Amino acid sequence: MLNRRPIQALLIPPLLMMVLCAGCKRAAAPSNPSSPQATTATSEAASHAIETETVALQTIAGVIPATGKVLVTEDRVAIIGPVHGGRLVRLYAGQGSKVTKGQRLADLESADIDQAEADYLKALSDYENARRTSAAEVKFAQATYDRTKVLYEKTITAGKNLQAAEHDLEVAKATAESSVAGTRSALTAARRHLLILGLKQSDIDALKNKPDSPVLFSLTSPITGIVVERNATIGATVGSDANVFKIIDLSRVWIDANVFEKDLERVRRGQEVKVLVTAFPESTFSGRVILINSVVDPETRSVKVRTEVPNPDGRLKPDMFANVSIITDLHRTAISIPQSAVLNDGGKTVVFVAEGSGYKKRQVTAGIQSNDRVEIIDGLNAGDKVVVKGNYLLLQQSKPEK
Repeated sequence: MLNRRPIQALLIPPLLMMVLCAGCKRAAAPSNPSSPQATTATSEAASHAIETETVALQTIAGVIPATGKVLVTEDRVAIIGPVHGGRLVRLYAGQGSKVTKGQRLADLESADIDQAEADYLKALSDYENARRTSAAEVKFAQATYDRTKVLYEKTITAGKNLQAAEHDLEVAKATAESSVAGTRSALTAARRHLLILGLKQSDIDALKNKPDSPVLFSLTSPITGIVVERNATIGATVGSDANVFKIIDLSRVWIDANVFEKDLERVRRGQEVKVLVTAFPESTFSGRVILINSVVDPETRSVKVRTEVPNPDGRLKPDMFANVSIITDLHRTAISIPQSAVLNDGGKTVVFVAEGSGYKKRQVTAGIQSNDRVEIIDGLNAGDKVVVKGNYLLLQQSKPEK
């Protein structure tokens, strides 16, 4: 049988030497995490969490982000009430009703209208009587003159009789003209009064055919829109200061955005604007800058910039909050990368670029911003692979340990 003790004694020293050598190699490994080799090794260990994008020339436009509120345009609001007191006898529209321009909203009866109608009918009668009477007098004077002229030409009557007949004809014409003109003026004033009270031309024309039938005064909509307020019930008496209906037209709306004064230099009237609202996150509304306020808010150091936005489907409602992006620069071709790829490293703008088997930190110069992308003026070239996800981890690993 073999003696095992001498064999074990021979094997133990070589094994101890191997363990000691392995410990020495681990102790001699570099420990500087800021070196490129350390960044590369760490990146390879976390490569599943890193995403890159190949840099390429793209179309980009500069924008100014701002917040604002949806408003109804001033010329698309109508507050409707009678110009005189009356009693409501019919209502044709309620809150939420869609109405068109000229549509009837309510009917009223009023003593003021009755008196105005009576004045109109009297003025109409006086005018027609004056016209008929004047025409008859002129016709009579003309016939007398013609007859006298024939007699004078036949030397049957004296010349003074012809002169008298001619004088009477001229007086009749002048009197007729004055009488008709005076009654026409009174008729025009009475008709205008009815128009001011709210009667239509057709209603006024119908008065002479039905002078004894009551004519109702109608409230009509001056614009196409939606009834948002109705302060009326049938049988109620309303005065000339009452606001019976309020109608708004939402086919176009205004959005007043707050733009900081540092960005004001880049804002111009007519610039395109993109609008997002919380209620419709998947939709983008387009508009144009129509007004830049002349006053700076001393508290927020911002200026109101008004945008007009088409709203044919009425989805934008008054007082909605909106995120506004004012496109301030013309579209141009430039190198742009996602904003997520850009980091701040001690006041420097940096990105991480894939190089070989690792990632290298590179300082860049940023330009204009457009939505979620940033223009890179210097530091990147087309074809570079920039880290867009996981770059913050790389930034932390690239910093030396304290």
